[in-house]
Amino acid sequence: MENEFMPKELLAATARMVTETVSYLQEVLAYGRSPSEWEWPRMMLYRATDAQDTLGMLVGLYAAHVQRAGHSPDDIARYLQTYQQRPRTQVPQQEDFDYLDGLTDRPARDGASGRYMLGKIAREGCGADNAPQQWTLACIHALGALSGEGEDELESLPPGIGDKARQLYSAMARERV
Repeated sequence: MENEFMPKELLAATARMVTETVSYLQEVLAYGRSPSEWEWPRMMLYRATDAQDTLGMLVGLYAAHVQRAGHSPDDIARYLQTYQQRPRTQVPQQEDFDYLDGLTDRPARDGASGRYMLGKIAREGCGADNAPQQWTLACIHALGALSGEGEDELESLPPGIGDKARQLYSAMARERV
C-alpha cells in the first residue's frame, strides 16, 4: 500500500539521500583505519560533515513538505527538536569530551555526566562479540564493494567484519548476475 501523504518523488529523494549519507559514513569508517596521521582526521571530519549536510537537506525537504501540508511553523520547530541544535562552530563542547572520555575509558571530569555515561555504555558495546554491529558494518562494506569500490576494499577490514563482508559480497555478486 502506498503512503498517500508521502509523494513518491519525496520517497525516491529519501532513498537517494540515505544512500549518499551511508556512502559518506562508509568513508568515515574507511578513513578510521587509515595509517596516515594527517589524512584520517581531515578526511573523517570532511565526510562526517558531508553526511551531516546530506541529512540536513533531507530534514529540510521534509520540513518544507510538512509546512506545505498545513503544519504550523511552531509544530515544525518542535518536530525538528530545534532546542537540540548547535552549529559546527560550537563543536567540540565539553559534552563531546565527556562522551569521548567515557568511550575511551579515561577518567571523567564529571563522572555523573550523562554524556560520559553514554560513552561508557557505547564502549561496552564496541567489543568484538557485538554480532549485530559487525553484521551491519559488513553489509555496508559489502554493498560499497558491490557498487563499484571492488572486492579488494574488503581485505583491509578487521577479521570479524571482513569475513562477513566477503560472504555477503559473494552472495550478492552471485545474485546480481
